[in-house]
Amino acid sequence: MTNALTAAIAATTEEVAAVEDLVERYEAARQARTLYKNGDRDLMLIQQEVTNTLKPGRTWAEVGSMLGITGSRAEQVARGRGTSRHAVESTPHASAEEGQLPDAARPDSE
Repeated sequence: MTNALTAAIAATTEEVAAVEDLVERYEAARQARTLYKNGDRDLMLIQQEVTNTLKPGRTWAEVGSMLGITGSRAEQVARGRGTSRHAVESTPHASAEEGQLPDAARPDSE
């Protein structure tokens, strides 16, 4: 399954990169990212369902051990916490590339 997903992502990325018109390329990339984001959310819901199904009669440490994660991470997954952290971290503020601070971080100029 992982190989198929990796191949699909690579193929989509290649397809998007090949779009000649820059505006169309941007839109294709936006649409692809939205699809992946929605898929990621759906997969996280599956993980949440699994952890909640495993929990009755077990400690979080036991659930975590079964899943190869810590007990506290298993509890976070079950509660739906930390599901979008990587998405936020991977999308810096637009001016960050230019070495500029976001407006809110700029000191007031008088």
